[in-house]
Amino acid sequence: MRKITPFAFLFLALHAAAQVDEHFSDGDFTRNPAWTGTADRFIVNNALQLQSAAEEASRSYLFTPSEAFDQAEWQCWVSIDYPTSQYNYAAFYLASDRSDDLDACNAYYVRIGGANDAVSLFRQKGDEKEEIIPGTTKRLDGDRVEVTVRVTRNTEGWFELYSRLPDETDWILEGSVQDRSISQSTYVGLMYANSGATGRRYRFDDVVVTGLPATDTTAPQWVSLVMEGGGTLRLTFSEPMDFSVATFEVDNGVGYPHTQTPSSDGREMVLEFAYPFDEGVIYTLKTAGLTDRAGNVLAETERIFGHAEPIEPGDVLLNEVMFNQPEGSYEYIEVMNVSGKLLDASSLVFTTRKTDGTLNTGHRLATECLLAPDAYVAVTEDAEAVRQYHQCPPGSLIRPMKWTTLNNEAGIIVLTDSTKTIIFDELAYDASWHHPLIRNEKGVALERISPDFITQSADTWHSASSETHYGTPGYRNSQYRATFTAPTDDSWVWTEPEAFSPDNDGFEDVCLIHYRMDEPGYAANITIFDAAGVEVCRLADNDLLATEGLYTWDGRLTNGTAANIGIYVLYFEAFHPQKGIRKAVKKPVVVSGR
Repeated sequence: MRKITPFAFLFLALHAAAQVDEHFSDGDFTRNPAWTGTADRFIVNNALQLQSAAEEASRSYLFTPSEAFDQAEWQCWVSIDYPTSQYNYAAFYLASDRSDDLDACNAYYVRIGGANDAVSLFRQKGDEKEEIIPGTTKRLDGDRVEVTVRVTRNTEGWFELYSRLPDETDWILEGSVQDRSISQSTYVGLMYANSGATGRRYRFDDVVVTGLPATDTTAPQWVSLVMEGGGTLRLTFSEPMDFSVATFEVDNGVGYPHTQTPSSDGREMVLEFAYPFDEGVIYTLKTAGLTDRAGNVLAETERIFGHAEPIEPGDVLLNEVMFNQPEGSYEYIEVMNVSGKLLDASSLVFTTRKTDGTLNTGHRLATECLLAPDAYVAVTEDAEAVRQYHQCPPGSLIRPMKWTTLNNEAGIIVLTDSTKTIIFDELAYDASWHHPLIRNEKGVALERISPDFITQSADTWHSASSETHYGTPGYRNSQYRATFTAPTDDSWVWTEPEAFSPDNDGFEDVCLIHYRMDEPGYAANITIFDAAGVEVCRLADNDLLATEGLYTWDGRLTNGTAANIGIYVLYFEAFHPQKGIRKAVKKPVVVSGR
């Protein structure tokens, strides 16, 4: 594990401008620098320390601007005149993108105390928090806590966490970790969580932050577009934006807004149009010239909106699933709108089924996600990481959400409503469905070949193409095939194509075997023979047929291996048990190379 020596950071600190140097010696935390937040729950005491002043149980905080992130060092003294617990602890926020909402910020922070009585480093993304450097358990065990914490970070994202108790002369290394999940800082902060009796037991002092601002090369994200009634739209972005030269335009004859009002923090823009938006119309808002304040261009430049209709059974389908995540990316599922309506996918819940048949808690797909007819949305823990890993084309719809980890071998995915009383689609997947050429299933998605196929069938699903990095989140599947075709003659069985190349490159990897019966009631046996007349694959065994449908062959043999290049024979036998009718046909099928 790479280490960063304290001496190296001392040298760097001397050459980096101090972004915060706060000792509260002026008796005022509202200026030089200005700390903002729940200010009524803090005072500067007679010892010129920042002290808690909560009258009841709370989580209270103050933040001040700080962009220190690269070659950075953070230091703070903390005292808690009470044994720490899960209800009584303090936190030193090193780097945060927000100062107004503890449950919505992306941040790194040091927790002082807590259930383990330790000094630990956490990463926070919204309300999701993860301990990335577990401190020494019971290090702060006692009736009173007093500790100075120190954290260093280099430009490669290596953190080192130190602590020092009053009777210690040297810093104690709690641990180190490399983490690049968060790329920059806007604020540094102090927080305490207290029970009702401990509202004045927390003190902070000697907050010193040095370092350099991170170089922002991350494109901003368009978080949401919300209709607020009439002709008003509210746009929300992942970071402060530069709206100075940005333009916004709505199609269907609406045009440009007559007012544009940005929020004070630059994260939102309210657009007012001259007339209300009509029901039953799908609009598209296009933007140009919109960047973050570092000049990074917004990748998503248009988004649909309108009055969405309720989702009914049959409107949406599971279309793709990545259940064994690749290195450097994340699991995801993809949903397709197969209705002719504008749907609000945020009303859907993604969950899994337990072995006893009940459903897990699950999560809503996204906070805001409209789906046009025939459109797709992929949902995942980290949308941008998935987009970059699979090199998705512009316009691919990928949204972040709280995630339920999927089993790598088999599992049951359920698409339901918030009450879990309506099942819109359900898939019991299995890793054995992957193409036989797939030697390592890690990082390979299963794609639905066609929305016309039933969900619960191995024949409906195929490994994503190698040429799309084994996944197509947010856009049309690499293995998609149109299924409504007609024979060129009077055949009641026909194949498409007659020659296919099952090499998982996304081009004609599957042979579609169509049939059309003159009346219902037929059953079928479907067999593949090699050139020597040896049976190599059985596709159907006394299957009851519809009047029209199809089967697929992906070149897999009965023993699970891939078919060799050559000519094979499809034998399709149909019989009507009630009428005693039997008919059969043989068709050549060529397994070719590309």
